[in-house]
Amino acid sequence: MKRPSLFVFDLDGTLVDSRSDLANAANAALKGLGLPTLPNETIISYVGDGIDALIRRCLGPDHEAAFPEAKALFAEHYREHFLDNTTLLPGVLETLRALREVSQLAVLTNKSEPYAVKILEGLGVANLFSEIVGERDGQVPKPDPAVLQGIMERLSASRNETLMIGDGKNDILVAKAVGCPSCLIADTVEKERALAPYGPDIIIHRMNELPNLFEEP
Repeated sequence: MKRPSLFVFDLDGTLVDSRSDLANAANAALKGLGLPTLPNETIISYVGDGIDALIRRCLGPDHEAAFPEAKALFAEHYREHFLDNTTLLPGVLETLRALREVSQLAVLTNKSEPYAVKILEGLGVANLFSEIVGERDGQVPKPDPAVLQGIMERLSASRNETLMIGDGKNDILVAKAVGCPSCLIADTVEKERALAPYGPDIIIHRMNELPNLFEEP
């Protein structure tokens, strides 16, 4: 495969392991409402569609009315603790540096954009990306294609020159929606089995496999 001129990465679960901090913030919100907390594994399974969806899933339909207060409690906790345990995933730094030598890099996440920027700044890699785009008011999240199309237009990359990399179905689906190839990072057999039916063009198991997939420019 020819090396893309633009690599667009998901954030949570793709570049960073933020699971513990997200779970702690969600449980802080539940505790603040006097509701039972949830196992970290349960909360982690709710990640991928933005903070609003995460909080609503944690509340469940019986407590939907508490969503505004729960979101405020989540934000209060996460604002102070979003980098307590969040780290770059193995192989990410080396891979980003290698790809950045010949291609543009961007981030497209359903996480709130200010947090996405602060996390990448805090981990020392924000400067490697030409754009960091996250959840904004009034913006439809992945897998809606509009935001990815906007990134491609601003960075002058065609569909054939762009690769979307992520660990969830929304990353595959947004790539299909704009007509560019996608790469699924499946670090477990279970994840590969669950997401392969969505039709990613490439499946890898570790981030550091990515630079070796392409022909030299």
